[in-house]
Amino acid sequence: MRRGLVITFTLFLACLGIPLNSVHAASGAPFKLPYPAGSAYTITQTPGSGYSHNDDYNRHAVDFSMPTGTPIVASAAGTVYFEGWSTGGGIMVLIDHGNNVCSQYAHLSSTIVSAGGRVAQGQRVGLSGATGNATGPHLHWNIVYCDSQLSRTIPDSVETGTSYPTGYAPVSQNSGLTLRPDGERVSDFSGDGVADVLGVDASGNLQYYPNNGYKLSSPSRIGQGWGAFKRVMAADWSGDGAADVLGVDASGNLLYYPNNSLGLAAPTRIGQGWGAFKQVVAADWSGDGKADILGVDAS
Repeated sequence: MRRGLVITFTLFLACLGIPLNSVHAASGAPFKLPYPAGSAYTITQTPGSGYSHNDDYNRHAVDFSMPTGTPIVASAAGTVYFEGWSTGGGIMVLIDHGNNVCSQYAHLSSTIVSAGGRVAQGQRVGLSGATGNATGPHLHWNIVYCDSQLSRTIPDSVETGTSYPTGYAPVSQNSGLTLRPDGERVSDFSGDGVADVLGVDASGNLQYYPNNGYKLSSPSRIGQGWGAFKRVMAADWSGDGAADVLGVDASGNLLYYPNNSLGLAAPTRIGQGWGAFKQVVAADWSGDGKADILGVDAS
């Protein structure tokens, strides 16, 4: 009877289109999927596909369809071996995991890491795109030999093992929280695991200064009209791994500005009557990986 139940359950999973070995995905697998936990993107090319994954450079690669600007995260901890332009792969990142094993992230629209920098598993390395030899926006994910970029092996991921059937959309478990217990990084605007600097200048411009190897890069203006704000804070309110901006305006409204690919989306009012508070700070008081608001009122 038990054997019959197992067979029935297996057939049920197959009818749903769920790869059977994903049910038994190994927690000890070396990699996690290259996009943030909870996200799911459809596989459009599987290892060995006859379209373009049939040569020595792409034989074991996986392609995920996703809109341009989707956050891409490191599949495992390592050191950035290469960041820049590759003729076929467009904007590309290679992360060295030791023993000449690199994970490859190709066709990106932008990167936020530099060669030689350390990255944690789940740390954002860039945004997806369609650069290089690409027919549309997607991520090309591959495990390669670092020195030659020849495809080395099918990625063995916690979520799916080594099974990547076309049309399947696996859900990522790549939160990176095991290497970063404090999932809410108050001033990490770029999502690369290190603090950046945000400031309001004398003209009321909100300026973003990226951390570039523990030095500051040239600023980018990400907002105007901030001179009248009583409080301005950086905090990961959304819980996506990159800091957003919270501010108390001249009318005492507490406004939330989502981080939208290193820019600010339209604000949402999340509170009123904050103008009289003596101090307002953002911190992950609850420990859930998202920022909370703490304040000292007039009393």
